[in-house]
Amino acid sequence: MKLFDANQVKRINKFNLFKFGIFLLVLYFTFVLRVHNFDRTPGPGHLEEMAFAWSGIYLIETGVPVSWSTLDYPKKAEVYKGRVTSQGGGEPYQYVTLQKPWLDQPPLFSLIVGAFGHFYKADRTQIIPPAYIRTPTVFMALLTAVLVFLIASSLSGFWIGILSMLFYGTVPILVFASRMAVPENLIAMVFLTIILLILNFQKNPKFLWLLPIPFLVGIAGLSKPTGFLILPFVLYFAFCQKFYKSAVYLILATIPFIVFFFAWGFHFDKEIFLHITAIQSLRPVGFSSLAWFFTSPAYDINLFLDSWYVFGLLAAVYFIFKPEEDLKRIVSFAFVYWLIIVMISGGEGDLLPWYRFPAFPLLAIFIAWGVKLLVEKANSFTTFLAAGFLLGNRHLLVNAFRPNISPFFYRVTLSGLLFPSLTRTVFEKKFVEKLCKLVIIGIVIVGVYLNVIYIYNRFELECENISCPFNPSTNLSSIHFPFVWRFFVLGEPKYK
Repeated sequence: MKLFDANQVKRINKFNLFKFGIFLLVLYFTFVLRVHNFDRTPGPGHLEEMAFAWSGIYLIETGVPVSWSTLDYPKKAEVYKGRVTSQGGGEPYQYVTLQKPWLDQPPLFSLIVGAFGHFYKADRTQIIPPAYIRTPTVFMALLTAVLVFLIASSLSGFWIGILSMLFYGTVPILVFASRMAVPENLIAMVFLTIILLILNFQKNPKFLWLLPIPFLVGIAGLSKPTGFLILPFVLYFAFCQKFYKSAVYLILATIPFIVFFFAWGFHFDKEIFLHITAIQSLRPVGFSSLAWFFTSPAYDINLFLDSWYVFGLLAAVYFIFKPEEDLKRIVSFAFVYWLIIVMISGGEGDLLPWYRFPAFPLLAIFIAWGVKLLVEKANSFTTFLAAGFLLGNRHLLVNAFRPNISPFFYRVTLSGLLFPSLTRTVFEKKFVEKLCKLVIIGIVIVGVYLNVIYIYNRFELECENISCPFNPSTNLSSIHFPFVWRFFVLGEPKYK
C-alpha cells in the first residue's frame, strides 16, 4: 500500500523546493543588506575593534601581541603613547597607549581578524581599515542567520523561522552589531550552535549531541573568557537528563582550553597576565545592570533608539513569563542566561553593548514570535503596540535635510490604523477581524521596509552634505541589490 501517489509526491517536492527558494532569497537579501557599506557603519577606527585587530596582526607579523589598553600594565610593557592615524595620516585617528605583550584577552579572535588585516597588507602601525577586519564577522553573521532559522523553525515552523531570519537581517541594531569585529559575534554563532544541539538533545537524549560542545565552548572561551561561561548552561541540561557521565566529559574536555589560555599568558609574561586577568575579573558590577541593559539600546559607544529592538525586549519579557510546556522555554532560558552573564561581567552603567551581542539573535526569534502574536490577537491593544513600535524607526530617516512626518499626518495615520480595531470592540464581525489582521500585517511590512531603507542608506544619511572619512575598502562592501536597488535608495532631500 502506497502512502502517497506520484502526483502527491510531486506536489510535496515542489512545495519543499518553493520553501527552499524562499529560504535562499531571504538569506541572500539579508546578507546583501548586512554587507552593503559594512565598512562605513559603524564608523571606522572603533577602538574595541582595533584592540583585537592590532593584537592579531602584531602577533602574526612579530610573534608578540601588541595593542592598546587602559588597564594597569607595568611601565616596562608600554611601547608607544600617542596618536595613531589612518593611511596617509588622515582621519579617523585615535590617541592610545600600546602595550607589549597585550594580554587583555585570549588570542583566537585576534588571530582571525588580524589574519585578514595581514592578508590585505594593512599597516599595523595605523588604524586598520574596518573593511578588512569586519569581513570574517559578516560571514559569521551569515552562519548565525542560518542558525536563527534552524532554531526558530524547529520550534515554531518554517515561516516563523523565515521571519526570525528576516528580522535578524533587517532590524538596524542587530545588523550593525553583527558587523563589528568583536569576539562576541563569534561567541553568538557558537552560542546558537550549542542551543541547537541542546534542542536536539532534549528531543532525543543522546551523548552524540553533547560530544562537540566542549570544543565549541573552547573556541568561544579562547576568543573571550566570557565564552567559557557557556559551559554551565550546557551542564544544566545534562544534569536535567541525568547524563552525569556526560557532564564529567563536558567539564574534563573543556579544561584543556582553559589550560591553554593560562599557558598562553604565562608564555609571554606570567606576572602581567595574572595581574591583568585579576583586574578584568574585578570589573565593578551591581544590581542596576539589568535595568541598564533595558534602558541603553546600543551597538557601539552611543545610545541608539531602535524601536524594533525595544519591541523585541518587550516580547522577550512576555515569553519569559508566559508558561510554555514545549522546547520554546529553552530560548527564553538561554536569553536570560546570557543576560546574567552580561550582568556579572559587563560592568554596571558602562555602555559596553558588545557584551550583549550573543543575546541579539535570540531577540530576532522573540520579535518573530511577538509579531505572530500581534496578528493572531488583532485587537486594539496589539494594533496600538504594532503601530507604536514597528513604525517607530521612521525617525531614523530624519536628518538636517530630511524632515520627520508632520504632527497632523502622524495623528491622522495613527488614528486611521487604530480605527478598525476600535470598531471591533463594538462590532465583533469576521470581516472586521480580518481587516485588523491586515492592518497589522501592513504595519509589519512597512516597518521592515523602513528598516531596510535606513540600513541601506545609513552612511548617506549621516554624511549628507558633510565630510566623512573614507578608509580603504573591498569589493564585498560595495555589494548592492541587483535590478531592484532603486527601491531602496533615498531620493533627493526635500531641503538643500
